[in-house]
Amino acid sequence: MLIWLPPSEGKNAPESGPCLSLDALSRPSLNADRRRVADALVALGSGPDAAAALQVGTRIDLSVNEALDTAPCAPASSLFTGVLFEAIEAVAPGAWQSVGASHVSVFSGLFGVLSPADHVPNHRLAMGVSLPGFGVMSTWWAPRLDAALRPEASECIVIDARSGPYRAACKAPWARVWELRVEREADGKRSVISHDAKRWRGAVTGTLLASGGYAAGETAECEQALTDAAHAVTLHDARGAEHRVIDVEFGPEKKAKQGGATRALTLVTN
Repeated sequence: MLIWLPPSEGKNAPESGPCLSLDALSRPSLNADRRRVADALVALGSGPDAAAALQVGTRIDLSVNEALDTAPCAPASSLFTGVLFEAIEAVAPGAWQSVGASHVSVFSGLFGVLSPADHVPNHRLAMGVSLPGFGVMSTWWAPRLDAALRPEASECIVIDARSGPYRAACKAPWARVWELRVEREADGKRSVISHDAKRWRGAVTGTLLASGGYAAGETAECEQALTDAAHAVTLHDARGAEHRVIDVEFGPEKKAKQGGATRALTLVTN
């Protein structure tokens, strides 16, 4: 299986490391496009107009975008520090150094898609932003990511843990995309959770990497690996209450236009 993740707005800005080298990144076919986006971000600057275009508050430090080519870089797996990535590290310390990390891709408004080991600098550009001269980044990246990812992911089972704009950047109608959802059940009623959904997705991803479940390829094997990983996770809320997966639901596969399929994969928690 392959696992597709979103990035995080939160980042651990590296204090040292090599400068950005596009030639060292995975999927080199995207480098010309990455260069175009990077140059546009540098030119956009860090003032109020840049904040408005990037849909961030004026207190957000956008000078990081002006220093893309000179700032130190770190692996994407350690640069991103959001809830999802913290959950991966919490359940599977050292997972990013395992063979399983090669099964993971992290989508990016600036770089399109990254491997966890790709060295990139601190930056700010969400996939849902409309960048001057490009339009909405998910729409702009869509045909480019389709071409770059189809050869490696065609007809594979993809565990899709991305959020909306990042999912729109590559819908992958040629792959078997299992969309990872999380719902909480209380008093017989279901509700969709958002913030904690990121934690669950990260925790399950980490467990798959730590357990070797990522190596599953056939449908039944993937279902079993995901079920085992989900049931192995225990999370605690702010009050210390314990939450576990009480059921893993696999919806029917719905055929897509280019030989792939989509499927809902729902973790039901207490």
